[in-house]
Amino acid sequence: MGFIVKKYVESFMVRYDSDEGIPFPGYADFPGLVCEPASFRNSDGVEIKYCAYYYDGHRNDKLILFLHGLGPGHTPYTVDIEQYCRAGYKVLAPDYTGCGASGGEALPSVNAPARDAVELIELLDPKEEVVPVGHSLGGYTALTVANCLPRVKRAVIISGFVSVADEMIGAVKLRLLTGGVTRYEKKRIPRFRKLDNRAYLASTEDKILWIHSKDDPVVNFKYNAGQAIKLGNPNVRVIAVENKQHMPQYTRESLGRMNEWLGEYNREVNEKKLVTPEEKKAFFLDKPVIRMMEPDPAVFGEILDFIK
Repeated sequence: MGFIVKKYVESFMVRYDSDEGIPFPGYADFPGLVCEPASFRNSDGVEIKYCAYYYDGHRNDKLILFLHGLGPGHTPYTVDIEQYCRAGYKVLAPDYTGCGASGGEALPSVNAPARDAVELIELLDPKEEVVPVGHSLGGYTALTVANCLPRVKRAVIISGFVSVADEMIGAVKLRLLTGGVTRYEKKRIPRFRKLDNRAYLASTEDKILWIHSKDDPVVNFKYNAGQAIKLGNPNVRVIAVENKQHMPQYTRESLGRMNEWLGEYNREVNEKKLVTPEEKKAFFLDKPVIRMMEPDPAVFGEILDFIK
């Protein structure tokens, strides 16, 4: 294993568990929102936990497959999930291998989330139209699921990337460094070895909505959403927003709070000022976390119009 691949694996192919100090909103914070937990074992034998969310009277023609970003599962995105449920949809939200409530010692591959999501849909075989919606790593996963599953005819990509190579180029600007990581990833999940998301974006007749902020410091706009624009497929619509960093689905005001509160929290954790679970939880006692993720009605309006 080369140096770059070794660093890539050590940095990202790790276990992602919840931070016990951050009180993210849960489904119980939304009266009437139903959460039905379930699980299955993927092709590696790992138990994958997932939840179905909905309000009574939900639609039966479409099913949202919500795909979370890199981190401790889907629960930090409950505010997002509730937006889709409020619009009348049922939402299926898995935690990937090595993330959140699911098993696995670590996230084994950038393609493992797509493997888990595809196997879940193949297992359940829902009658509704499945619409993948994903953020960041989940955006890449939604794109890969749409590429892999003929039954998927539309997908929503939020701050996602085209491929692991494009994400790395956006970060380090050196294409030569991506080869080893690309070869590593192709070996990890053989089912996706031959999938080419760039070719898919160029020619697909599926409808793709891509939302990305031009100042995203995590997933480079130019090499991902920008590349989707350059391919010129009229079925792929890119909405470029300004000054939303990596979370274009939230308001700028809420992102300001997120940067301030989480920045201060992480500094105090790193400086060992917050050590115990009680100290970490006390930090947020006067900070309503839900105000860090207030949905931007314009962005969610575009997404919901697209899904309809």
